[in-house]
Amino acid sequence: MQTYEVTGKQITFGLGTELKLSESQAESRATSLKKKTKDIFEVVEAVQFKRGEKITISPESLTKSLLENLKEISDKKSDGNKPEVPTEYPCIQHISFGKYNVFDAEKNLLTPKPIKKDEAEKILAELIKKNESDDNANEDEESPEKKQSDNGANGTDNAS
Repeated sequence: MQTYEVTGKQITFGLGTELKLSESQAESRATSLKKKTKDIFEVVEAVQFKRGEKITISPESLTKSLLENLKEISDKKSDGNKPEVPTEYPCIQHISFGKYNVFDAEKNLLTPKPIKKDEAEKILAELIKKNESDDNANEDEESPEKKQSDNGANGTDNAS
């Protein structure tokens, strides 16, 4: 089986398709799936996945039209169902189907439990605005000090 990320707006898998899914992915589609093993499910009613979701499926099960909406994720030894670690902060992190975490600039988790994407994006936008205003305030604070030290130096030169 190979892990893929949905790149199209959405993708639909039909009857008989076997998928490896996270618990949250399976829970939200429970009526359309039949559990085969711990994390392998058979589709018994068409199921859809949104852009950004990761699924694991046998490549032989994929048609050309399905492949057009999927991006293969490398074969590195990682669980495709575990969230990727963010590299830039502040940021939001996709955890599972429609669930996100929010991190501040110091890499602190701000959400005690995963929240909806729109809520996470709102918090992130506020963080970015706050950080930008803090940066601007720091520049303003540094400038007067620099001016004072420059003036002090100029004052000493004038006194000599």
